[in-house]
Amino acid sequence: MTFTGRIRIYLILIALVPPLLIMSVIYFRSVRQLESADQNTAAGALERSSRFMDAFGREFEDRVIDLGQSEFIKKAAVMIKSNRASRADITTGMTGFDFLEMIDSNGVVLASAHRPGLLGRPVHENNRIDSGLAETVEYDISGVHAALAYILPIDKNILMYTGRYLDEEFRNLAGGLMPGEVRLYFEDEEMPAVMGFGSMDKGRLYEKDGAYYFLMAGGGNSGFFLVHTLKFGGERPLVSSLLTATGLVALGAVVIAILLGMYITGRAKREIDNLITATARAARGDFTTPVMAYEEGEFSELADSISTMMANLKNLRRELAVTEKIAAWKTMGQKVAHEIKNPLTPIEISVDDLRRSYHEKLPDFDRTLEETTATIKNEIHRLIKLLNEFVDFARMSAPAIKDVRVNKLIESLEKLYQHDIESRRLTIHNEVGNKACRFDPEAIRQVLVNLIKNGLESGPETNVTVTITDNGEGIVFRVEDSGPGFGDKILAQNFQPYVSTKKDGSGLGLVICQRIVHDHGGRIEIYSRAEGGAGVLIELPRNDG
Repeated sequence: MTFTGRIRIYLILIALVPPLLIMSVIYFRSVRQLESADQNTAAGALERSSRFMDAFGREFEDRVIDLGQSEFIKKAAVMIKSNRASRADITTGMTGFDFLEMIDSNGVVLASAHRPGLLGRPVHENNRIDSGLAETVEYDISGVHAALAYILPIDKNILMYTGRYLDEEFRNLAGGLMPGEVRLYFEDEEMPAVMGFGSMDKGRLYEKDGAYYFLMAGGGNSGFFLVHTLKFGGERPLVSSLLTATGLVALGAVVIAILLGMYITGRAKREIDNLITATARAARGDFTTPVMAYEEGEFSELADSISTMMANLKNLRRELAVTEKIAAWKTMGQKVAHEIKNPLTPIEISVDDLRRSYHEKLPDFDRTLEETTATIKNEIHRLIKLLNEFVDFARMSAPAIKDVRVNKLIESLEKLYQHDIESRRLTIHNEVGNKACRFDPEAIRQVLVNLIKNGLESGPETNVTVTITDNGEGIVFRVEDSGPGFGDKILAQNFQPYVSTKKDGSGLGLVICQRIVHDHGGRIEIYSRAEGGAGVLIELPRNDG
């Protein structure tokens, strides 16, 4: 990732992380506080409900006792005891109650205020009714009702059975005193089984699916459940609003950070790209164009420093070129002088011998003449050969690169070195086959001939192996021999001119090879083989264009 890309990511993180932390704190703290408040509210509702039901029960019980002591109830009991139950009128006592019956100790109805269908039948078919307060399910002409009932003994074997329905009016009254909703469920309905109301105890608070429940009345064997339900969540929109507002702020901050980051990094990237282009140009050796920044500031100072550095490098390169040129001429002069001096010495000696034989009229003058003139001629040939090599090196032209079949190049080498191949002093492995490559065939042939010739001349028993391969990026020539290898001096003075191990060598052979390979854009290196012998590696680029 680029430097400007990282800056953009940092700016986005700086804009995004604080709002996210604030949103997290708001959410978790608000949820916890709301949950605690909900639980406290539900507990308060449970407490108020318990007090309400206790007060309601005490008031109901007092009114039942007052009713049981009334004259018309006592009169009704006398009428029942005298077997005139049909004349017992108890409808007057219905005020404040929803049902009123006179029953015997077995619960059989002897007189009823408004449920004549119960006469002669038990008040409850399956349940035994004990004296005192009870929660029951009652039936009348309007349907089924949850009720708070009371059985009060009036006389021997005569009891009063009365009560109040826990109807909608009662539920509205209870629900109006505390938050939440009061609902009535009968035991044979589906909801009590689903919600598990049968296992609820009065006075305990239950929580399920984010709502709180408690049992106001019923449960057990009563046949009904009067359940108070508190569902919260009214405060959640406030939390959602805070989160939404914070999220919008975060989103806006991110958008601003992105735009600001793109603006800042865009300007920085333009300056950096300008500097990269300038340094790349300098790396290619172009020191002619000064670096200019788009704006004043640090980049401008950096551009000025780079321009100064390029100017200094340009001057250093010019001075270095002059120094190298002087050194090269000095070296060449010394080498030429040395190479010319070597044959001049035997020429001078031969001339002296010849003159001395002539002036002293020596008897073997004829033999001396032949020997000295032969020596002088050989040394002159040596001088001519040396001068031709210098001239060839100086006249080398650019390579004429073209499509070449490697097989053709190898065939020309095999013809040239047929005798050495037959004597197994030279082995050529062409792993490229007839693949077409692009190079100057004459120049590369000259390189291979020079290297093979050096290898064969390194010793009378030396074997040379040439291997041609393709490394995917170009063609590779590897020339190795079994001779003495390169000495440390040769390896240290890698491709230095006029450095040779041969007695009459000019030291220009490897230098010429290096220049040819360099002109092809390739690479050449020399090395000594671990198993003995010298090796030269040449890599030529594919040059598909």
